[in-house]
Amino acid sequence: MAAGAVAFARPAFVVRVAPAALPATAPGAAGARRRVLRPASAPLVLVPLFAFGLYAVYGDPGAMRSDAAGASMFGGDAGQAAPPLREDLLRHLERMPRDGRGWVLLARMEFGADRFVQAAAAYDQAVAIDPKVAGDPAVWCEYADALAMAQDGTLAGKPRTLVMRALALNPAFPAALEMAGGAAFEAHDYPLAARYWRELLAQLPAQARARIELEAAIARADGLASR
Repeated sequence: MAAGAVAFARPAFVVRVAPAALPATAPGAAGARRRVLRPASAPLVLVPLFAFGLYAVYGDPGAMRSDAAGASMFGGDAGQAAPPLREDLLRHLERMPRDGRGWVLLARMEFGADRFVQAAAAYDQAVAIDPKVAGDPAVWCEYADALAMAQDGTLAGKPRTLVMRALALNPAFPAALEMAGGAAFEAHDYPLAARYWRELLAQLPAQARARIELEAAIARADGLASR
């Protein structure tokens, strides 16, 4: 069940290094709105949560019929597998509105369909009603990401506050460090951005592809800080 939950619902860690933080020659400096980072040190903190949550919604492991369902929800044609699953989940939440895990799963479905306002609202509901969910820094990072995407990709304002909540729960949490650095860079606090990103860099394996972009972003922040 846990393995199925990973394929179905585990979010990618988001590398929100703004293109402005990277030299023009850095890999990926132009283009992508979001970049993916999966540090080897990042814990699978949400696997038990979503394994339990899916079982609560559907009642038996047979609900996890294939990895393809998760792939279509988050990376493929959302018009196939996602709508019936979402409808089932909405019915479940009508019956059990205090199921925080169910609200997080709904938030992930909404995010996967680019419904960022609805995703943020579902995350807000989840952390408000479930202390266990509210104690998970990954959920706060996902909430911040959804809210940021709803406001044109910027972490300024409430998204940054949510990232700080994640860091308060776990000061070494990779996604929170990355997003905190991105928020600081947006606010032109370049020394702080570089500090957060260096803390993240120390956690990345030596051969991790993400190190190249992160090192470039740190160099950019250092250069701007010295002006």
